[in-house]
Amino acid sequence: MTQILQHSEGSPLSGEQIQAIGSAARACKIIAFPTDTVYGIGSTGLIKAAARRIYQIKERPSIKPLPILVHSTEEARKWVEWTEVADSLARRFWPGPLTLVLKPTAQGRLLTFAEYQTVAIRVPNHPLLLKIIEASSVPWVSTSANRSDQPALSDGAEVARQFAGAVDYIIDAGRLPGVESTLIDATQTEPRVLREGAVKLGALT
Repeated sequence: MTQILQHSEGSPLSGEQIQAIGSAARACKIIAFPTDTVYGIGSTGLIKAAARRIYQIKERPSIKPLPILVHSTEEARKWVEWTEVADSLARRFWPGPLTLVLKPTAQGRLLTFAEYQTVAIRVPNHPLLLKIIEASSVPWVSTSANRSDQPALSDGAEVARQFAGAVDYIIDAGRLPGVESTLIDATQTEPRVLREGAVKLGALT
């Protein structure tokens, strides 16, 4: 059964609720949550069963790797091989709507499947989500909250309509900006844009 929680500036989630959701994610429960871009679906990145369940819920082909969300740059550096390009971009745009593609560290290999050589990672600029991820004590495997090949959802009520019964928690924070993050390959000496999103190309130069 899905637990739907309402969150707003006037009525935010309590510290107890934040801890409960963090614990649920750590225990492989699936959470639908607001970000600074669109709604996402996620759970612990350290248990492969969580990723497999997200693929099933989203009806997403398993050949497409799932991005990782963490609560800080310091945390990101544990999981990916940090580059000068990544450092420069993270200083400018994190927390924010920029996802960096980097090679995983030995520890970071736990976050992905053997056939994938890189990890897409982001620190979102959403205070509630950052608190929940930090409370979980694990990096989150995540994806946008929509069925595969459908538009990403930016309305909490629509997320609840589509995913109630499929996920364990839904955090409804109303309407979000609705533009997905920009995706950058930061493995080389020059950044390479893989998808333009909320951070426009002109801002990257």
